[in-house]
Amino acid sequence: MSVPTVVRLLLCGGLLLGGLAPEVRAQNSSTNSLRYLLARTPPDSARVLLLLKLARTFRASKPDSAMYLAQRAWQLARQAEFDKGRGRAQSFIGSVLRERGELPKAFANQLIALQISRESSDLEGEAISLNSLGNISLDLRQYRRAIAYYQQSRRRYQQLNLPHWTAGTLTNIGSCYEKINWLDSALVYQQQAEALIARFPQPRVAAALALRNMGDVQARLGHHAEAFAYYRRGLQETYVSNDLRNRAMAQYHVARLFDKLLQPDSSLYYARQALRTAQAVSYRLTVMEASGLLARLHQARQNVDSAFRYQAVAVAAQDSLFGPEKFRQLQLLAFTEQQRQLQQREEHELQTARYQQGALAAAVVFFVIIALLLLRITRQQRRANQLLNERNAQIETQRNELSQALAELRTAQAQLVAAEKWAFAGELSAGIAHELQNPLAYMRNFASVSAALLGQDQPGAAPPGGLEREIMAGLRQNLHEISQHGQRASAIISDMLAHARAHTSQRQPTDLNALVSDNLRLAAQKPAQAAALAEVELRTELAPSIGLVSTVPQELGRALLNLFTNAFYAVQHRQRAAGPDYRPQVSVCTRWVGETVEIQVRDNGVGMSDTVAKQVFQPFFTTKPLGEGTGLGLSLAYDIITKGHLGTLTMETREGEFTEFTVRLPA
Repeated sequence: MSVPTVVRLLLCGGLLLGGLAPEVRAQNSSTNSLRYLLARTPPDSARVLLLLKLARTFRASKPDSAMYLAQRAWQLARQAEFDKGRGRAQSFIGSVLRERGELPKAFANQLIALQISRESSDLEGEAISLNSLGNISLDLRQYRRAIAYYQQSRRRYQQLNLPHWTAGTLTNIGSCYEKINWLDSALVYQQQAEALIARFPQPRVAAALALRNMGDVQARLGHHAEAFAYYRRGLQETYVSNDLRNRAMAQYHVARLFDKLLQPDSSLYYARQALRTAQAVSYRLTVMEASGLLARLHQARQNVDSAFRYQAVAVAAQDSLFGPEKFRQLQLLAFTEQQRQLQQREEHELQTARYQQGALAAAVVFFVIIALLLLRITRQQRRANQLLNERNAQIETQRNELSQALAELRTAQAQLVAAEKWAFAGELSAGIAHELQNPLAYMRNFASVSAALLGQDQPGAAPPGGLEREIMAGLRQNLHEISQHGQRASAIISDMLAHARAHTSQRQPTDLNALVSDNLRLAAQKPAQAAALAEVELRTELAPSIGLVSTVPQELGRALLNLFTNAFYAVQHRQRAAGPDYRPQVSVCTRWVGETVEIQVRDNGVGMSDTVAKQVFQPFFTTKPLGEGTGLGLSLAYDIITKGHLGTLTMETREGEFTEFTVRLPA
């Protein structure tokens, strides 16, 4: 039985490619940039490689997301008949499966990837698969076989002039020599890896691994201080790269060294950290090792319950890694690979003998017939597999569509309930506002009249004395405060009415750029903003291609006015506290993003803390001093954009640096 035949049997049994992983969510700016490029890349070979590049950013922290992206890349490569991409994706899937502890599946995937890479003359893909086969052999404690795989991978990386990956193979070889107690050789290879990483610091794909492995060698040599220093640097590297897998291994090795130095408290602390980190990324090998160490430490402390619990975790992880069924599968794959290699050697020797005997013609005819038969069988099996995969993809698509429809239905139900509540609140607010507006109007008018009367001089009356002037000045000030607070109360009632009002106004084609310009000018001309406008650098980038957009201009204008007013307030507030080097800036831009129109409002003002940012769209929440804000501006803007225009309003901010609001409206 050949390797492809065994692999196909395992594939039909669900060994190689499982169901799709959960939907991927972005985790950092690099990931977001890759997703942005991915959305604009056609479904060709470039998209396959971009999917794999994006998957690598998730591999050490979100293996399920990495698996999902790799499977998408594999399917797309197969559809595009892009063998290089299919081999790379197959190898990446094998790497993630190995880190999950699925060693038989990982081994089978890497054998397939290696064969595809060789057939497509992909030297880098071949190097990746050989290195991954070395990793699996290392996990299985087959160190000499692992060294052979790593050496083959290193030669190919050197041929391709990829020093950062060469360093990774060197540190892996050093780790194998450390395991078989050849410490001098281990130290030499680790020093070579360290020197190569120092010469080529970017990208740092093997830095954390090399530092941890060097720490292992130093610990074996009895240089404990140097070992701790390397472990500490390795841990710092994992926090920079968000590499949870290498972080878990480094934490376990620190715990193991503390245990060796008879420091059980420190060993317990790092062993628990290693177990939690390894469980977060389903790295079963470290789960097994860390839980086993915890069981021994608790047993030494006579904590029988904890020792039993951790021992159960270790046994479960060990069974998942090295259980009888998986061991049998690995033996089958290893035996099949040996048989394949043996068969290749025998065929080569037979062919050489036939060449020597002059029976070349008969051999060629025989192999041509065999090749044609194999080609026919392969095509039939490929066609059957393709049909099966297409059916599975259709089922998966239908399931996703049903899930999405259910989620949309639940969202619509929640919005309907909320709309009914707000309708009731609107009716109640309208009645209250009607009752309050008249007394407030009388209060403001009487305050104004009283202030005017106090300002008039009575004919023939003697000028008021000092005490009388102070009293009259105080009365004027009180009347002015009464008038101002009455106006503020009226503004709050108006905002409440606008907030509760159902957005039923008819949309109409609107010149969006003109609407943005008018409201930006209106915000800049407010008395509170105009005094400092000369010092604010106002930048506008309004895309001429925007044209007419269906909106309710009065409501959208009010929302934009609130955003512009907040931006001016933020830069002025920072300007009062900053030095003369600070230059206040407010920028507004409009553009098309796919099928939506985007409006960005950015300022370099005071920014917001995470606590404030979480509450910024809640009604009546404000950070302005008493009397300067109602706390309804951003809440009203959010409702107008999301409910009235079915768009989105998002915010990105960093305290002390900037705030950026992004409005997206459907075209």
